[in-house]
Amino acid sequence: MKRFSFLIVLCFFAFGIYAQGLQLALTGMVTFNEVQIKVSDPGEDIEAVITANSGVQLSVESQNYWEQNNEKWRIYVHKTNVEWADEIRLEVRRQGDGDKLNKKSGGNVHDGSTFAEIKDNPTYFFRGMGLISNIPLDFRINDISLSLGANNFETDVVFTIYDD
Repeated sequence: MKRFSFLIVLCFFAFGIYAQGLQLALTGMVTFNEVQIKVSDPGEDIEAVITANSGVQLSVESQNYWEQNNEKWRIYVHKTNVEWADEIRLEVRRQGDGDKLNKKSGGNVHDGSTFAEIKDNPTYFFRGMGLISNIPLDFRINDISLSLGANNFETDVVFTIYDD
């Protein structure tokens, strides 16, 4: 009976090794500090949409090649505010499909090609299948105002991957 119990526990541990199959890798950093904003008349507010000039790329990776070759996944995004004004809207979009690993065709990704607001709670961003590298992302800021005053704003953007 002890051997049988030990074998069952060992099987659970073996399956648990593969539970963390998918991983996200992010390269690049988003900054908006090199933007020149012009105000034409005194007393007017800014009506600007500021797009970051960054080369941020997201990759879906796995240590377990055999199980993840055709694995379906979904990516959610949210922000954790370090110092951020609620009036400012941070948005993200997927600019391309990336490169499918181990195949010559492009990545198999869907949704996320239009700008969507990054909120404080996780929100669906896009989905795909298989291992894909170098998915380009684009960030922009909306609703910035002179009434906020001169300040540095900072937030962390968190991407989470779920397998289907």
